[in-house]
Amino acid sequence: MDAKRFSSADEMLDYLRANSNWGRWGDRGAAGAINLVTDEKRREAAALVKSGRAVSLARPWATEPKPENSQPAQRFTYTVDEYIGDWRSAHDYIGVAFHGTSHTHVDGLGHMWSPDGMWDGRRPGRGDTG
Repeated sequence: MDAKRFSSADEMLDYLRANSNWGRWGDRGAAGAINLVTDEKRREAAALVKSGRAVSLARPWATEPKPENSQPAQRFTYTVDEYIGDWRSAHDYIGVAFHGTSHTHVDGLGHMWSPDGMWDGRRPGRGDTG
């Protein structure tokens, strides 16, 4: 799919308004595009399975600062001096700035809005953001 090119911000906003899904799913609008995943689509997808092999979509936490990642994740492991019988335990700590651009943020677009509002026309500050 080719990227759409816009010559101005107004042209982009006109395009977004004309191709909006606002109101498309009625009272199920908060779920967004997941509404497109129907029982029929799940059956079609299952029919495409050949090996059944699981493939991870995970990636390592970005823990080093870089120009594109000014707030890397913090990660460390520590032990706890609490014993359960002869057992000891180790724990992990991970601190992540989820509202950055370097880590997955599944609902990221739900935090953006235009002069027309957020998803489905909701307006921040009016109490109708979710």
